[in-house]
Amino acid sequence: MTKEQFLSGTPFYIGRKKYAGDSTFTYNEDIGCVCKQSRSSLDERVILDDYECNMGKLGRIGFTGFTHVMGKRVIVKLKFSDLIPYQSEVPVGE
Repeated sequence: MTKEQFLSGTPFYIGRKKYAGDSTFTYNEDIGCVCKQSRSSLDERVILDDYECNMGKLGRIGFTGFTHVMGKRVIVKLKFSDLIPYQSEVPVGE
């Protein structure tokens, strides 16, 4: 995935798709965070779009995200090259 795809809100997996209906993530520019999209295992439509983490630093090759868990700040660092763009495997019209 490229930085431009990330910033435009293209849904992505971290690593690879693991099972039918696996959750995807997307950057939401309006609120400045990464959201998690829970998907249906039947037709891969988004069932729930929920907050995952805030955006920290945005660099040339990756970004830093953070959230708080039980009063502790948790920081993740990801490279754009490790993000796999989502592609629907369900044929159009079914």
